[in-house]
Amino acid sequence: MHKDEFDDFEFQVESRLTSHGVYVQEFEERADENTYAVTYESIAAEPGSVPHSEIGRVINVLRDLHADDWSGADVEATVHDLEGEVRGYWYVDAEWFDGLHNGDLSQTDFSQKVLETLSV
Repeated sequence: MHKDEFDDFEFQVESRLTSHGVYVQEFEERADENTYAVTYESIAAEPGSVPHSEIGRVINVLRDLHADDWSGADVEATVHDLEGEVRGYWYVDAEWFDGLHNGDLSQTDFSQKVLETLSV
């Protein structure tokens, strides 16, 4: 992705997530690693928890902003509460996106894999 395209992509990610109460603090594309790193504030994060629905929103926004044949990227996420305290981390492996797209992985199995990565 070129710099201008990434800036537009980053703006779209931030705009869509903000409308759901997910406030992107930092968004980085590491093209050489095929990775997106996102740090966001959650209005619903409490000590010991990260809202699963917000994890889904982040993932769905990334999927929605790519072409239907997107084979995915790794996603590394850090979640803060509104006071800036880290509430958790989660990630997605690019292979899981590819498996979901190809039908090798159901939506339920994909979600379960992601939730298993959640550390609070």
